[in-house]
Amino acid sequence: MTMAPYDVLRRALSAERLSTYERIASACSPDVTAESLYLWNMRMCDALMMPVHLCEVVIRNAAASVLVRQHGPRWPWNEAFRRRLPASASASAKAALEQAAHRATSTSDIVANLPMVFWQQLFTCRFDSTLWIPALSRVLQHAPSAHPSAIRKAIHADIGRIRHLRNRIAHHEPILERDIGADLAAIGRLIHARCPHTLSWLQRHERATTILAASPLAGRP
Repeated sequence: MTMAPYDVLRRALSAERLSTYERIASACSPDVTAESLYLWNMRMCDALMMPVHLCEVVIRNAAASVLVRQHGPRWPWNEAFRRRLPASASASAKAALEQAAHRATSTSDIVANLPMVFWQQLFTCRFDSTLWIPALSRVLQHAPSAHPSAIRKAIHADIGRIRHLRNRIAHHEPILERDIGADLAAIGRLIHARCPHTLSWLQRHERATTILAASPLAGRP
């Protein structure tokens, strides 16, 4: 007996994977199916990687420039800096730097290989006095006017949001129930703080906003 096309797809992707989409589709109008939701989710994930990519590169370069200013061009090997890094968590900044430094020999290679968690953990209060109060207004000069520690705290939260989004995309998880508009706003704030021109360039080329506007869940209560 020939299986229906959706059943074939369901077998290939697994019932567990499609169950989330089936649950959401069951609360929507009849023209919204689990298949259409899964397809939109894939398109949205693909489109989001461009803004996420640009955001990560811009923020890590900004943070790296502060580290060069404070600790010199070979800051990854600066022991005073390493001792200040948080080391309690399994995904700690200290462990990430040690791993990257083991594999690479130049600072630029290390910057390119450090995970986003490293850069997020730089934006914690332990670095206010050494990094952000002296230098934040110079490297993120278009951030909102506020005390550097308040700006740093907001940046930490925005990076955390983007990390979570990036991880869901990387693990092929559903994102259609996220507030993707808020994700894009966080990306926009981070890039704008460093370079409004770069944000304008991104906005001219990214497709995520258009795909979001065509969400099959638009207008859903």
